[in-house]
Amino acid sequence: MQREVTEKHNVFEENGEVMCAGWSKSPVFIYNKEKSKTNRLHAGRDSYFINNGEVSLYISVESSVFEFAIKIAVADLEKGGVLSDCIVKKLFLTKKELPESGAGGELLYADKKINFKLTNTTDKRFLKCDFIDFGGIKNLHFNINLKKINGDSLNELAPFERNRKYFYLKKFAPNFVANGVIRLGSAEYSLEETNSCAYFDRTRFSKPRKHSYQRLSADCALDGRRFSLCLASRVGDNRYGNENCFFIDGKLEKLSQINVNGRPGKPWYFKGGISAVDITFKPFTVKGKPMEAVMDKTTVIFGRLYGEIKRIDLDDPIVLDNLQAHIILSEF
Repeated sequence: MQREVTEKHNVFEENGEVMCAGWSKSPVFIYNKEKSKTNRLHAGRDSYFINNGEVSLYISVESSVFEFAIKIAVADLEKGGVLSDCIVKKLFLTKKELPESGAGGELLYADKKINFKLTNTTDKRFLKCDFIDFGGIKNLHFNINLKKINGDSLNELAPFERNRKYFYLKKFAPNFVANGVIRLGSAEYSLEETNSCAYFDRTRFSKPRKHSYQRLSADCALDGRRFSLCLASRVGDNRYGNENCFFIDGKLEKLSQINVNGRPGKPWYFKGGISAVDITFKPFTVKGKPMEAVMDKTTVIFGRLYGEIKRIDLDDPIVLDNLQAHIILSEF
């Protein structure tokens, strides 16, 4: 059963438990963490994926009670090849907080290898980084402005069935365009609003156990329209909603259960309904090996999609033929 929530709702009730569950097309779930019974144990991840067809940039900032991490991958989609690196800092006394409000907030981190800055405003995000010996090979610099455009977002709230003080809160927002520059060694990539797509993926959670998570995503132009995809594995009690959906020019179309069959280094198959979803993901290869970035407990695999998505309310199926995409595998 899929339950769409259309009105504002607190994540936590007065008793500190999560009683609402479902999904929405706008951020209706109010993260009032001060009411939570597990406030001290909350963790979060803010991820960005920026793509212009030539280069893809993955950025993830993660914070928990015990550690703080910045994970970055740069993939050259024309020449082939990916370089990645990450900073993982163990925390003992203080927790590094992520910006909570989309209307404002800033995160700064600096050490001997990296200077990183993330700034949020009402309709823009600013990402700036200088990373020395990125991947142990080259210096990385990027200075990118993300501008928010109109469109839906996928918002999901899932409590844990046996103990509703635990929760999983997700926002997947493929409604940004990018401009700026990425420099990796002697290579330079320019991002323009007219040819660059960016999505924002935000999670807040407190869980009773570790999870192995996988998500197939795409965010690029398809037949002159922007197409975005999110097919993800289960976290929490997903009887009333899940992360599975796609977007056409900012309009969200919800999907139900998706069956996945695949493993790293091989094609992945995604099927749902009576031929409603029939997609194959094939990794790019470089010298016979999959083009992937391994960063601590996260792996990003770059590749292409083939297949179709059919919906009763769409005149023709969405045909995916050689469409850029990626799979994210993580443990958290």
